[in-house]
Amino acid sequence: MQSDDEKHTAADCDKDPSCDAKDPAADNGSYPFVDSIVNRASTSGEEALATPDDDYGCEHYKRKSKFVTPCCNKVYTCRFCHDEQEAHTVNRKEVTELICVLCDTRQPVQATCQNCHCQFGKYTCLECNLFDDEDKNQYHCDGCGICRVGGRDRFFHCAKCNMCLPVQLQNGHTCIENVSHSNCPVCLEDIHTSRIPCHIPDCGHLLHRMCFEELLHSGHYACPTCQVSLLDMTDLWRYLDAEVSLTPMPEAYKNYKADILCKDCHEESTVKFHIVGLKCLNCGSYNTCRIKGSPSPDPDTLSEAAGSSSTGEEEPKQGQSSDKVFPRSRKE
Repeated sequence: MQSDDEKHTAADCDKDPSCDAKDPAADNGSYPFVDSIVNRASTSGEEALATPDDDYGCEHYKRKSKFVTPCCNKVYTCRFCHDEQEAHTVNRKEVTELICVLCDTRQPVQATCQNCHCQFGKYTCLECNLFDDEDKNQYHCDGCGICRVGGRDRFFHCAKCNMCLPVQLQNGHTCIENVSHSNCPVCLEDIHTSRIPCHIPDCGHLLHRMCFEELLHSGHYACPTCQVSLLDMTDLWRYLDAEVSLTPMPEAYKNYKADILCKDCHEESTVKFHIVGLKCLNCGSYNTCRIKGSPSPDPDTLSEAAGSSSTGEEEPKQGQSSDKVFPRSRKE
């Protein structure tokens, strides 16, 4: 889920294209300076203030305004530009003054310029102080308290998660209270106001989509927060089953057992120890960890071995001495 916020740059307008002089080499009896004046006079006030499409705004937003930062009293096009240049961040909702990039008029925050009457952005949210000329299907979510992109009809606000989620997950997602009001566990950047799309795994813990892809490329398939598998790992578990069957353990460790905890189903079990992996007896996952100490020989196997090695001698009756010799302690 992406959020839509504001950004910085002080992109001033170039001269009006209608003021460009004609080629003086063209022998047509015209005078460039006079033609420029005539062209200006025939252009309406709104057209005279028009700017080329790429001549206003910043790399984050197309808007015809800049804001005066309440924290350092500097002029930026949006909060992202400010945060990239300064050692502190700005709260866009605390902004109270704007500067029109067309007429350079400083004024209170509002939807249109009080001087030239231009609209600062085709999308305007005065609650977030957000202006944007690019159509991103923006909408303001009262629950999130910020503007989102993607279209209101494609998302719903989950009160418990306290964030907007795709409508496909309305009846099938894991609710975690205030899940988005935290940092991405990979890059540690804020998720709630991030403009980077998020990935929502089955466990419900959020991380940036690009961070999720980097995890997979690095060979990490478990959630950094809860360690539950991020993907359907059935094919990998089958591959590990084959590896276990093709890799016999040495005789000394053949009967060792280990106590494990499955990170996918959270069940404990005692399984046969194998160097390739320890498979959960409940769900078949290899996403497990050992608990209760190191692997040890199976007690049942030890009992059977002890029984087979018994000499069959009768225990001495009461009053008779035993032929067994017990080791002495070090003190003796």
